[in-house]
Amino acid sequence: MVSNRLLQECLEDFSNIMRLSMALYDRNRTCVAGDEESEPEADVFETFCDSSADMQALGNRYLFKVGEDDMGYILSVSGGSKDAYPMGQLAVCQLERILEMGYSREDRNQFIHNLLLDNLLPVDIVSYAKQMHIGPETRWAVLLVEGAGCEAYDIQMILKNILINRTGDFITPMEENSVVVVRRLEEREEQKEMEELAHVLSDTVSSETLCRVRTACGTIAGSLKEVSRSYKEAKMSLEVAEIFYNSQTVITYEELGIGRLIYQLPIPLCEMFLKEVFGEYNPENLDEEILATVYQFMENSLNLSETSRQLFVHRNTLVYRLEKLQKTIGLDIRQFEDAMTFKIAMMVADYMKFLREKQR
Repeated sequence: MVSNRLLQECLEDFSNIMRLSMALYDRNRTCVAGDEESEPEADVFETFCDSSADMQALGNRYLFKVGEDDMGYILSVSGGSKDAYPMGQLAVCQLERILEMGYSREDRNQFIHNLLLDNLLPVDIVSYAKQMHIGPETRWAVLLVEGAGCEAYDIQMILKNILINRTGDFITPMEENSVVVVRRLEEREEQKEMEELAHVLSDTVSSETLCRVRTACGTIAGSLKEVSRSYKEAKMSLEVAEIFYNSQTVITYEELGIGRLIYQLPIPLCEMFLKEVFGEYNPENLDEEILATVYQFMENSLNLSETSRQLFVHRNTLVYRLEKLQKTIGLDIRQFEDAMTFKIAMMVADYMKFLREKQR
């Protein structure tokens, strides 16, 4: 929290520079900073506090609201200068910035950790938001940056340099090799802009650390209360991508597709589906050459001629490989329905393999 001493020093500087008399009051009409001798009348002060106005003129005195609701202050600016009003506005802007940045690094980190891990009650989130002067309409994006073989501290320092001008964002490590960026969105920023930022973060951290870096994006949070949900989505995105989309460096929750569906399936259902498709055959025993051929065939929309050209094999050789697979598992990949069944079954098999390795 910002100390009254700091507020006092700031108001003294403002008064000396602007040559105006200033005082800062809390909502109980207690002077917390400044040297003004005559405080506003009680009824005038209370009426202004309860009104929706941000400023009120009282002769040669101006009253300004600083901060949000009952957690904010009232700034009194008086003097005969015609610049009293614009100078008061400038002082309000500076005071709000000071109040916003007044939390220590530990306070901010502790708050964002508890927020991401869903350890705060809704009423506590609202209270913290008021104290940090965060408006209720603020939208947020959560980006989870993970580096293989590098420390979270190194990632955090690089991200802070990239986002050095973003004073309203939170950048905090969550695990030994991952850092979360909770970004306060501007009005024009949407999911597309966050994906572009994710590419910048991944590329920059990767080039600085020489490690493989992936960045996941959750869906946009409409308020601080939804930030934990977006963080869970980003974390899930990294796990799903590790199983199904391992080559991607940027993963968004909204584009996980069928991988997200399979990831959420119950294990007994997965085992039942694999037995229906492969019987007693273990799909991990499939020949790598045949698998590469099948996947290329699918990418080419089941086009034999184009696949044989790209693989530099004769068309008959390609047909032979597909027929060999059909004899092994009973699926004709040249048929769309069988091709889709095989594709989904292999994704389910990859998921089951991931779970087994995770339990070791």
